Amino acid sequence: MEYEIIRRLARGGMGVVDLARRDDGTLVALKRLALQGTPAEMRQATVRFQRELEVLARLDHDAVVPMLDVVEEAGDVVLVMPYLPGGNLAERVRDHGPLPTEEILALAHRLLPALAAAHRLGIIHRDIKPANVLFDDEGRAHLADFGVARTREITGGLTHPGVVLGTPGYLAPEQARGEELTPAADIASLGATLHHAATGRSPYGSGDDHAVLLRTARARAQVDASLDPRLRRMIRSMLRARPERRPTAAALAGGADGTRLIPSLSARRRPAVLAAVGAAALAAVALTVGLAWDRGEGATATADQDVTSTTEPACTPTRYQPCGAEPAPGTDGRVCLEGRADYDGLPSTGCEAEADDLDGTELVDRVVANIVPADDVDRYPMQVADEFDLGCNNTLRVELTAPVGLSLRLEVLDEDGEVLGQATSADGIPGEVAVRDPRCFRDDSGTFIAQVTAIGSDRTADTYVLTRRGSF
Repeated sequence: MEYEIIRRLARGGMGVVDLARRDDGTLVALKRLALQGTPAEMRQATVRFQRELEVLARLDHDAVVPMLDVVEEAGDVVLVMPYLPGGNLAERVRDHGPLPTEEILALAHRLLPALAAAHRLGIIHRDIKPANVLFDDEGRAHLADFGVARTREITGGLTHPGVVLGTPGYLAPEQARGEELTPAADIASLGATLHHAATGRSPYGSGDDHAVLLRTARARAQVDASLDPRLRRMIRSMLRARPERRPTAAALAGGADGTRLIPSLSARRRPAVLAAVGAAALAAVALTVGLAWDRGEGATATADQDVTSTTEPACTPTRYQPCGAEPAPGTDGRVCLEGRADYDGLPSTGCEAEADDLDGTELVDRVVANIVPADDVDRYPMQVADEFDLGCNNTLRVELTAPVGLSLRLEVLDEDGEVLGQATSADGIPGEVAVRDPRCFRDDSGTFIAQVTAIGSDRTADTYVLTRRGSF
């Protein structure tokens, strides 16, 4: 397809962006990547982006700018994306100042489910920043530049030597240190982006890139204390130094479906919080009265009176047990019980996800199980027979269907632990591993293993289905 260049839209560290018109008259944005390498390396980068396009095609979300095509033009890699005329968040803050709190919460409400959908597929954006939050002609926000993200399975393109993939001031600390990234890196970057929307600046300060990178690598984020408490608490949780302590996109969006934003003081939690505050206040009043009695204020003790002042210690509510309440289901009040997990992020429901007891059972024809706890790895032995066949075309087939909201990897291993084949399944789309009889006139029967592990950070207690058929 031919593209007619209309005008230059932007220029950045990764290349330039042009407004163009397709043959059918549709306006598109062409991002020409500033890559370095030999012609063979450039062709290889184009192939990698084409493969990435296949993965990103599954990321069908209204708040994500899709990548329409990848073309090679004059030795450059060019990404083709829809043109959104509403500008970006950086421009909006520059031209009109920081956004009101409610607008920022609405922005988070729209972007977090999109990020959760990407993470379910194992896709990490790696460069969320104000300039990559674009607005359409109706003012709706979209996450852009997933085209240069790197998935778990696909390595990124070529870059200038010494270039850190990402933007100073909006990187996760571990990204600034050059460590391996998880979806939690996107959470930190989005938190910094929301801070910019609220204040006009990065939480890591300003200055030359090296100084900002150094502060970021040391996790020296400074969240503006004047922000609305709802927004301040959310951003602080997203900017936690340790990746494993940051909430997931799905949890911030309101659960695995990512359908509703839950501020730190949501309507669900407010009664419990107020109860805790009330209990603490009553304890403080009791303590004050007791001290007044001891000092002789407001009362006089006679010789035959036994005056004592006793106060109950102030209650300290825990995550899963507000003051005066029983521990939430599946918890001891503080943490999840063994075999339970908190996947919806709601303290009131406790650790609602409960593990099954099927791991290690033989896979004869079908198993229905779940991934609980989060690091669960399910292994199912399979007895595979080797029946004589002149065509030598007998095949063992194992199929995995993940539930909506979860991405899973299926591996079939032999008795020595060697991986004979693997496949992925996400959001109800099955994946299959087919292993053919390796040797025609030899007995290849034995015990094989079907192994199921989770991809990405999002979790659901909904069940997956694993089936097998065939033999050698």
